[in-house]
Amino acid sequence: MQHAPSLHIEAVDFVGRINRMIENWRLNQKRQASYARTVKELNKLTARELADIGLSRGDIEVVARRGADAE
Repeated sequence: MQHAPSLHIEAVDFVGRINRMIENWRLNQKRQASYARTVKELNKLTARELADIGLSRGDIEVVARRGADAE
């Protein structure tokens, strides 16, 4: 009978790990979508419009990554 509780705990831990993996995958998908959306929108702006908000074309990917990671 001593093995039954440890098997239950291991099964719960395994399910928990799977759930965390799924949540991490969902979060990464959300971040990637946010990143892509931000890059797309900022690339639509002219150089003048980017300058007005304090950015250059070279800043777009960094700004998009920081924004996606902050969500």
